[in-house]
Amino acid sequence: MTIGSLARRAGVRASAIRYYEARGLLRPSTRLPNTYRQYDESAVTTLNFICSAQAFGMTLDEIAELLRLADHGRSPCPRVREIARKHLRDVIKGIRELQTLRAHLSGLVARRSRSARAVHICPLVEGTAPRGAATLPRSTARPFARRGTHSCGVAPAEANPPRSS
Repeated sequence: MTIGSLARRAGVRASAIRYYEARGLLRPSTRLPNTYRQYDESAVTTLNFICSAQAFGMTLDEIAELLRLADHGRSPCPRVREIARKHLRDVIKGIRELQTLRAHLSGLVARRSRSARAVHICPLVEGTAPRGAATLPRSTARPFARRGTHSCGVAPAEANPPRSS
C-alpha cells in the first residue's frame, strides 16, 4: 500500500509516517520503480502500536525500545509495565502539584485587592506568593502552555518578524 493509504488506515499524516521511518520506529519502506513508498500490513500494526503507546504518554525513545524488544523476539510487556508504573508515579505527583496550584489560585481569586500604589503592578500577586509556590515546576504551573512560546505564552519575536511597509 502507498504512504497515503497507510496514513488513512492508521489515522496519521504521511509526514508522521516519514518521521517515524526516519527515527527508526517504522521499518523503511520498499520503493516502487516510480519511487513511491510501498508498505505492507505490518506497518499498520506498528503505527497503531506507536499511536496507542503515545496515548499512554510514552516517549518515542521508549516506544523505539519496545519495538526493538519485539523485533528481537522478546515480549515488551514487562518493560511496558515498568514504563507505565513510572508514568503513573509522575501523573500522581503532577495531580498533587496541580491540586496545590488550584488551592493557591483559588486563594488569589478570593483575595481582596489593596489599593494599587504607583510602585505596585498588582498587589494581588506581589508579596503574596503562597508557601511552596516557588517549588512548583513550571510544567505543572503552566500545563497548557503552547510549544514555541515564551513562558508568558507570547511567540518569540523571531517567529513573528515585523512586516515591512
